[in-house]
Amino acid sequence: MFIPEGGDKEKLLKSLLEQALNVEKETIDFKKLRYVMYTRKSTTDETRQECSIPDQVADCTQLVNSEGLNLVEIIRESESARESGIRPKFEQMIVDLKAGKYDGIIAWHPDRLARNMKDAGTLIDLLDKQIIKDLRFKTSTFENSPMGKMLLGISFVLSKQYTDHLSE
Repeated sequence: MFIPEGGDKEKLLKSLLEQALNVEKETIDFKKLRYVMYTRKSTTDETRQECSIPDQVADCTQLVNSEGLNLVEIIRESESARESGIRPKFEQMIVDLKAGKYDGIIAWHPDRLARNMKDAGTLIDLLDKQIIKDLRFKTSTFENSPMGKMLLGISFVLSKQYTDHLSE
């Protein structure tokens, strides 16, 4: 690539990166992506749950319908997300994402997906590798950008802190 003398390489690279990101955003047709809905409830104590699985499904289905998204499967799991490796349906969803069965995930809230740093890191890594092309949440907005991933990571950290606090 030719850079004129006195040209600011950093500004040029930043501009090219921004253009590439904008082109990528414009070319994704979210209505053509294949989404999996992941719902989770870890306890039978109704006073400690924000939203039941049927309520999560109803809320997320409303999101799917309003956005015109292509929902291909609904996963219902009743396991804690406090530790990694103990949710078989979540683990299978990750395998299926890597195999290309799904392009995106819909969940009621980020804490339905992860309350531990290993699972949170896996999800962010799959976003970085563009295996997960989109995340949708009923309770918040996610943008697949460096800032969006940072905010998602903060949400996961807060979910972990909440779970750690409950166990004290």
